[in-house]
Amino acid sequence: MDYQNVIVDQRGTVTVLTLNRPERLNAWNNDMMYEMRDVVERANADAAVSAIVFTGAGRAYCSGADIGGWAQQIQGGEAPRGSATAGEDNWLAFLRRMPKPTIAAVNGVAVGVGVTHILPMDIRIASENARFGFSFVKMALVPELASSYFLPQLVGLGRAQEWCLTARMVEGEEALRAGLVSEVVPHERLIARACELGEMIGQHAPAAVARVKKVLELNATNSDVQSVMLRENAQNASARAEPDHKEAVAAFMEKRTPVFRR
Repeated sequence: MDYQNVIVDQRGTVTVLTLNRPERLNAWNNDMMYEMRDVVERANADAAVSAIVFTGAGRAYCSGADIGGWAQQIQGGEAPRGSATAGEDNWLAFLRRMPKPTIAAVNGVAVGVGVTHILPMDIRIASENARFGFSFVKMALVPELASSYFLPQLVGLGRAQEWCLTARMVEGEEALRAGLVSEVVPHERLIARACELGEMIGQHAPAAVARVKKVLELNATNSDVQSVMLRENAQNASARAEPDHKEAVAAFMEKRTPVFRR
């Protein structure tokens, strides 16, 4: 596919997807989202891909929704609707049903949907240039893409309230201390570090990686510890019958690198 709004680069086993509207600070629009979805679907269908890294071209990661498009809709008498949240298979539902790990490598400003669309990703790291803004109140809106669920999970309710109600920009180091991102790295090392993480994941059995993603997603907010354990047990009972588990045990005993199904 000939992409106009994203760039796709394969680095080893890692697919790097770069949002590519630098003249608009990579503002989110329908075309960009459709291209992102296509890249993610293709990567998930490729057995050679271990993970997908998201980053931005130029000095921003994503400056949020393309407000110019909203203005045109309002002038035409329409009520603007966020493309990422529209429909049953919205960005959140789409991303969560994809089995391969996703890594956000935030290189600069990430505002509005530019930050909310990375919250359900598996890993988030940032460069020293990254800044985050949950700025919906500035547009007389509320946080979307289930960010009112994910953000308090990651940083706590009190901090989420302060960030969303003030709409102030959050520097990378503060985001790290709060738990929004797991690392802040030198800007020039950002993509290399994200790919390192993707390659580390790629050393494991893809089926096991998908199982881990799913059990964490389902159990993270379940307060019934017994049901959490039962789900883990069910997943492991199924996994123990698979060739990957047997190969992992054999490789451990033989002191060699396991060879998993791809």
